[in-house]
Amino acid sequence: MTLLHFINCVGLASAPYFITYRFSGLSEYSAFWRCIKAGAAYIVTQVIKMLVLASFFPMTEEENATVLIECAKCSVDLIDLLGLYIVLNKILGKGEMKVLVVAVGWGFAELLATKLLPLWFGARGVEFEWKYIQSSLDSNISLLYLLSTCGLLWLLTRNDFNKAYLPYVITLLGAICYRPLLFNLARSLLDLNVWVLLVAKAMVGVLVGVLTLQLCRALAV
Repeated sequence: MTLLHFINCVGLASAPYFITYRFSGLSEYSAFWRCIKAGAAYIVTQVIKMLVLASFFPMTEEENATVLIECAKCSVDLIDLLGLYIVLNKILGKGEMKVLVVAVGWGFAELLATKLLPLWFGARGVEFEWKYIQSSLDSNISLLYLLSTCGLLWLLTRNDFNKAYLPYVITLLGAICYRPLLFNLARSLLDLNVWVLLVAKAMVGVLVGVLTLQLCRALAV
């Protein structure tokens, strides 16, 4: 029973990545190794982030300025944006294919690095716990944000990018980058439970995705 729960959680977390890869046309473009390269870039980026966090943001017991510390830590996620931007520039292919390749490769590497071990040690426990289902659903939502992030960064790599749209792109990227802090603040202030928070994350993710598509369409016109 516990093994079945683990399999269900892993399947729920990883299915969107396989579905995206299979039905978006990536499999037809032989993009597997390019996805692997994007995943490797994720690992290198996380090592750099850990070094920065360890050097400039050591663990502290102080409760004062907690929000400022968390805000500073979220600022380190800007390194992710830089890593994604570099990968989007390095990988060859059409624009929409590059966005999908980087999002799937980077996102699946993040899934393996941040979700697999907790699921392995937790979802195989004696008692059923909803938090592992919630963690798997959160991974699905993360893919939605990652697709939007890659789409916005891809716009910045284009030579014909209209600078008039730059404030909108920067605003959306900033909102995506600082979303953990914003959602944590909302959860504390509004006393939201995990399910409501997941729904809120999904709704905001869909909104960001729609706005990203509109920006891409506006540039294509």
